[in-house]
Amino acid sequence: MTDARIRVLQLIANLDRGGGQEVVRTLVRYLPEAGCDPIVVSLAEGPLRAEIEALGVPVEIVQGRTMALTAGPAAVAELRRIRRDLAGVVARHRPQVLQTHLLRSLDFLALSLRREPGVRAVFWTVHNAMLDLRADQLPRSQRWLLGTKRFAHRTLYRAGGRMADGFIAVSSDVAATVREAYRPPIERLAVIPNGVDVERYAREVDRDAVRSSIGVAPDAQLAIVVAKLMTQKGHAVLLDALPRVLERVSALRVVLVGEGELRGALDARVTDGGLAGRVIFAGNRGDIPQLLAASDLFVLPSLWEGLPMALLEAMASGLPVVATAVSGTREVIEPGRSGILVPPGDADALAEAMLGVLEQPAVAASLGAAARKRVEDCYSARAQALRHAELYRLRLASTSGGET
Repeated sequence: MTDARIRVLQLIANLDRGGGQEVVRTLVRYLPEAGCDPIVVSLAEGPLRAEIEALGVPVEIVQGRTMALTAGPAAVAELRRIRRDLAGVVARHRPQVLQTHLLRSLDFLALSLRREPGVRAVFWTVHNAMLDLRADQLPRSQRWLLGTKRFAHRTLYRAGGRMADGFIAVSSDVAATVREAYRPPIERLAVIPNGVDVERYAREVDRDAVRSSIGVAPDAQLAIVVAKLMTQKGHAVLLDALPRVLERVSALRVVLVGEGELRGALDARVTDGGLAGRVIFAGNRGDIPQLLAASDLFVLPSLWEGLPMALLEAMASGLPVVATAVSGTREVIEPGRSGILVPPGDADALAEAMLGVLEQPAVAASLGAAARKRVEDCYSARAQALRHAELYRLRLASTSGGET
């Protein structure tokens, strides 16, 4: 095997702000140090495009799907167009490795690019432990097809997993669900934990100015949640827990960073629960490192996960963390040392854990320092990129007798 540089195409569903997208942004920053030249292709525009291009990484946009397969011939024609456009990108950049993120059924279209000149390996990245299609991911008119679609989904991934060059799972928990659901050959399943760019976090900021930008007083205690406003992230459980917390920590403010389909429902819940003025919807933000540095506590009440980037970012910021004991999260946090874990969906346990941190500054400081060290030691972005590069080289070597 030689030390030749590897051209790697990262193909992702969109460049919105989210965990999977942040994985790609972080990965392509450090892959060049690991001997790889990345290209990013997205099926939709998004705010992270500019940040990735600022790293010197080429970004191309290919218009993704606009219609369901039930649209018949028009949907098939659209899929052919997407593949043709992607093949054009491959012809221009000549990547040896193609890695997908968040594509769902379009993973199979990406797999067909293995036949294009120069492409020698295709990897599917699995970011979440919840693999089955959910009812809320289908239009109401198609939910009667949920069982059939789930069966087809698993069957196709089991077949495709024997043709793809490998699944990359972001945590051991995710790998376990992939192994059970898709049954790939053991050598085709790799675990590479997400990594965080620690250099972006735990910097000194003007806390008062940052807080003022979201309407929080300098003397308030500030808890932050960075997560899309969707069922998975458990915001409703946090809102159920807050009244109990506010009884004892009246100066607490909670900022919810992110957007999503539950924005209206959560906003109504805040109003109906008498939490207006205590909960702030900050929307999507480009200054998350600054917001974390200006906060006192990070909360992640997820009902399920893969390995949440927002959690790693908060820990890299030196924040004490209260999170749920779900896949990925329970691998990262050492309970009682680098964070506090509570059962998912348990508002009382969440409230008690938050109070245990907010009312004990020494405990909060100890948890934050241990969290930062945990990320530095085990979840650095450089280590993540190196492990990816090693995987690419091993697979390319196995397909070419040693030449990369």
